[in-house]
Amino acid sequence: MRPLRIAHLTATFPPYPGGAGNTCYRFARGQAERGHHVEVFTATAAGEAPDPGDAIVHRIDPVMAIGNAPLIPKLARLDSFDVVHLHYPFIFGSELTLLGRLRRRTRRAALVVHYKNRLMGKGPRGVMFETYEHTVAPALIRAADRILVLSPDHARSVSYLNRALEQTPDRLIEMPNGVDTDVFSPGTDGSGLRARLGIPEDAVAAAFVATLDRAHHFKRVDVAIEALARTRNRDIHLIVAGGGELLDGFRSEAIAAGIGGRVHFLDRVPHGELPDVLRASDLFVLTTEPPESFGIVLIEAMACGLPAVATDYPGVRAVLDAETGFLVPPGDSAAVAEALDRLDDMGADGRARIGAAGRSKALRQWAWPALLDRMDEAYAEAIEARNAKLGAAA
Repeated sequence: MRPLRIAHLTATFPPYPGGAGNTCYRFARGQAERGHHVEVFTATAAGEAPDPGDAIVHRIDPVMAIGNAPLIPKLARLDSFDVVHLHYPFIFGSELTLLGRLRRRTRRAALVVHYKNRLMGKGPRGVMFETYEHTVAPALIRAADRILVLSPDHARSVSYLNRALEQTPDRLIEMPNGVDTDVFSPGTDGSGLRARLGIPEDAVAAAFVATLDRAHHFKRVDVAIEALARTRNRDIHLIVAGGGELLDGFRSEAIAAGIGGRVHFLDRVPHGELPDVLRASDLFVLTTEPPESFGIVLIEAMACGLPAVATDYPGVRAVLDAETGFLVPPGDSAAVAEALDRLDDMGADGRARIGAAGRSKALRQWAWPALLDRMDEAYAEAIEARNAKLGAAA
């Protein structure tokens, strides 16, 4: 494939720990290593950013921002790119991209929409998100030359994606999230984390990883805490890696439930240190609910050889199966507790067998080199479709 000029548009980007930005980072860096000219357009962010390699990252001060929605007018004036790759959701970025399609120089680029999840919220925020999902999001999907979805199962759960799947199935391409299977690999607790936390050697530690802020309210650490309180095996501990304004509230919930000594909050953990947390654990728990669409940390845990307990809904069903862990109903802390007890009862050998199946699946389906190949193919399809449209309009 000839080298392309690629523009990635993303509302968040490392050092912000969200999955959408981390996925953008991995694709951008990997594509630049393959010889493509790659530029990332995003908002400024506090903290130390990882090395983007040969990719160019434009961190732009937004005119305004509502949570993780930065207004960056420049996004409507991006010229001379072969592909504009928008990572959705991106409030303001989506509208500006659509506006840019009206400009002759900008609309030459193929538009690839990388769909991660729906916008969902409560109260006034929920009303705003619902309006957005019925107006801007469908318009963006209609304008896209190719739409990347995490799984067909997840696409069918979103009305306007399902409509596109039925009407123009060739525009949708399955593009799961990826994992660095060299960095995230099985190993021992070399960092001594368990000892520092005071977790006994014969105890079972379950890892929970999430950003604990309002934008990630759907991660539902509260369900995991309630489940731990309901387990019959009292040797199970929970390690929570993640920071944000909701952390203190969850810490209080654990104390109120009488399990403050078995729930260990690490605050924010840099992504590079996350393998240490997973290797210090015996299993992984993900009690999230929609709009979660895949859960990158789930495949990272599986790549580390951990069996998992996760919520049963479309995005997770594309990842976890009966060989690699347990699916439980959303919000059902009793079912989570039962699954935790079952994994505890299996012993180390039983958990290792399930974890090995998860590691094997991660190697087959989510390793980065194969996903970069697939993205090259998706871009080629998008460019061909865009050229056909321009030729028909000429």
